[in-house]
Amino acid sequence: MKLRKSEEQVPRRAVALILVLCVSGMRAETARYSVPEEAERGSFVANIAKDLGLTGEELLARQARLVPEGEKQYLQLNRHTGDLVVRQQMDREELCGQSEPCL
Repeated sequence: MKLRKSEEQVPRRAVALILVLCVSGMRAETARYSVPEEAERGSFVANIAKDLGLTGEELLARQARLVPEGEKQYLQLNRHTGDLVVRQQMDREELCGQSEPCL
């Protein structure tokens, strides 16, 4: 009995998807860091590669990026070294108003 083309493709697609998910090993990581209020531009915050147990090359290969919650990008990531630095000075009142705590 000969199978139709559409019946053959579904299992192949499922197997391919499972292989891609298993082999890729990629997942999203969330990290939170404290930054002193009004830290100057260029101030070192953390080394993300070290904190995640990766090398700079691995961070670059995984296309690591920062995803800001607001419109402004306050931090900058050097994907070659893993260093996270202040890109733009932050103002607590502008970010949080009078709410406590400010996260």
